[in-house]
Amino acid sequence: MPSPTTTKRIGYLDAARGIAAFMVMIYHYTGWKYPEHLSVKASHLLFNGADAVSFFFVLSGFVLSFPYLYYRKSMDIGKFYINRLFRIYPAFLIALILNVLFSQRNGLIQAPLDTLWNAFGFKGLAFWEEALLFRGRSSYLGLDWTLTVEIVMSFFIPFLIAMVLYQRRLIIWMSVMSLFMTFIMGVFVTPFLLGILIAVYFDDIQSDKFQQTIGYRFRYLFILIGIIFFSLRQIDHLMPLSPSIHYFMEAYQINFYMLSGIGSFILLVYIIRSHKAQRWLEQPLLIFLGKISYGVYLFHWVIVAAIFEYWDAIVLRFPNTTIAFIVMQLVCIILTLAAATANYYWIEIPLIQKGKRITQRMKETLVIGTSNGN
Repeated sequence: MPSPTTTKRIGYLDAARGIAAFMVMIYHYTGWKYPEHLSVKASHLLFNGADAVSFFFVLSGFVLSFPYLYYRKSMDIGKFYINRLFRIYPAFLIALILNVLFSQRNGLIQAPLDTLWNAFGFKGLAFWEEALLFRGRSSYLGLDWTLTVEIVMSFFIPFLIAMVLYQRRLIIWMSVMSLFMTFIMGVFVTPFLLGILIAVYFDDIQSDKFQQTIGYRFRYLFILIGIIFFSLRQIDHLMPLSPSIHYFMEAYQINFYMLSGIGSFILLVYIIRSHKAQRWLEQPLLIFLGKISYGVYLFHWVIVAAIFEYWDAIVLRFPNTTIAFIVMQLVCIILTLAAATANYYWIEIPLIQKGKRITQRMKETLVIGTSNGN
């Protein structure tokens, strides 16, 4: 096992995160105005942005726990929380403000001061509830409920890590239990637990011994199950599942997010095991897409919203709707990548470094684990 001082990012997982964020962008663009169009439903089998969220949660569980379970770094819980807030919050707040300003654009032209006061002052309860990630409210930025899940689960991650350090097999029991306790624990706990499970057994997945497991011997079957579970929501949209399956899912509180979380878990295990998949993912452009993925996820929303707010006027500038749709999709991709790149270099990196400087000056709070590193 590497020493704590050799901690580094895993490029192919960065790339996988970038692809997932790109899927979300395409999913929202194609489904914004024409969600019931057959070709749009079919495209969502490939660009399944709804269930890419589950992939993010599994990956977050892995990434947040990996340094402490694999590299055996010690965790100062207070510093971990502060660094996490600096990682998530600043870019989210800027994206939220942009969406608020866009939604109030007419008022800003007619009565700018009153509009700003109503949006951000004491009357702006919708903004402040959303800005505080209060109970997953999404009045302006339709995807920030996922950040509420990230923040809440970030508070539990240290205690799950402490549990694993005490007895690592507990994570298996916890993951299985979560499947039967969604009415208590919620459907989004399972993906995070599955991500931690991958971090715990990361070495085992990569080892030759893994070839002796049932998971490896029937790997192609498991990969197929993973793809089906990940895509089942979109399969249901394209070819509705039988009422009895829906009844079974409702009776046992089996959510599509839970199934896509299990599918994401299987696909991540495959990626970690497959050198061929890793070589494909470790292309510089994909790794860079992974680095700016948070900005892609956040800032595409206002761009998509703006395009379709003025869609009727945009279409008149093109020979037909299809050409307009394709051209504006390219515009959406270019503008989103530009905004995400600016966010990465001007917001994310400086604020993450700021958080680290603050925590370096802090006194110890509560420390989990031991580390031979700095």
